[in-house]
Amino acid sequence: MFCVRNFLLLLLIVTLSACVPAGPSIKEKKAQQADVHYKLGMSYLKGKDPTMALKELLIAVENGPDNAAIHAALAQAYQSKRAYSQAEQHYIKALVFSDNEPLYQNNLASLYLEIKQWDKAIDLFGKAASNLLFSQAHISLTGKGYAYFMKQDYPAALKQYKEAIIMAPRYPVAYFRESEAYAAMEQNELAIDALKKAVEIAPGFTLALYQLGVMELKAQQLVDASNRFARIIELEPASELGKKAEEMLRSLETDESANVEEDKAGSTE
Repeated sequence: MFCVRNFLLLLLIVTLSACVPAGPSIKEKKAQQADVHYKLGMSYLKGKDPTMALKELLIAVENGPDNAAIHAALAQAYQSKRAYSQAEQHYIKALVFSDNEPLYQNNLASLYLEIKQWDKAIDLFGKAASNLLFSQAHISLTGKGYAYFMKQDYPAALKQYKEAIIMAPRYPVAYFRESEAYAAMEQNELAIDALKKAVEIAPGFTLALYQLGVMELKAQQLVDASNRFARIIELEPASELGKKAEEMLRSLETDESANVEEDKAGSTE
C-alpha cells in the first residue's frame, strides 16, 4: 500500500511538472536579443549617430544572422560611415534573406549612386520601380533618372522623372531633378518652371529655392531672385546654403547700389 501511494505521488509530481511551461529556447533568446539591439541601432540611426548604431547592429546581426531587416539597417550604418564595401555586402544579404525586397533594392541602388556605379544603380532602381507592390516606386524612378543624368543621358533621365511625376505628382524631388536635366540641355525656361513647381509643392525646399534664385538671376529676374535668397536666409540662416544665399543677396544689393550711383552720375552730367 505504501509503495502504491508513493508511486501515485510520483506520477502526480511528474504530471504537474509537465504542465509547467518551459523557458525560452536558446534560439528564442537570440531572437529577442537581436530585436532589442536592432531597435536600439535604428534609434541611433534616426538620431544621426552611425557609430553607436553600428555597435548595436553588429550585436543584433550576431544574434539574428538571417534577419533581412537587421542586415539592411547594418548596411545603412556602414554607408553612413562610408564603409561602402561592407554596406554593399549587407545590402546583398538583406536581399537574399528577404527574397529581393524592393526597398532594399532601392537602398542598394542609392549606395551605387554614392559610389558612382551608375549602371548598377540603374539596374536595381529599375527592378524596385517595376515591383507593383512597392509603394515608393516613384523614388526609385527618380533615382534611376539621376543615374542616367550622371551618365549625361539627359533624355533618358527626363523620361524617368516624368514617369515618377505621373506616378506621384506631389513629389518635389522629381521636379528638382527634372530642372537639372533641362538646365544641362540649356532649356532654362523649362528648368525654371520645374523648380517653381518643386517649391510650390514644398515651400521649405531650400535647395530648390536656391537653384531657382540662381536661374532667375541669370534670366535677369532680379526681384524674384532676391526674394528666393531672402526666403532661404529666413528658413536656414546658419546653414551652408543660408550663408551662400546671404552672399548672393549681398552681391545683388551691391550691384543695385552701383547701378543707382551710375544713374545719378549720368543724370548729373
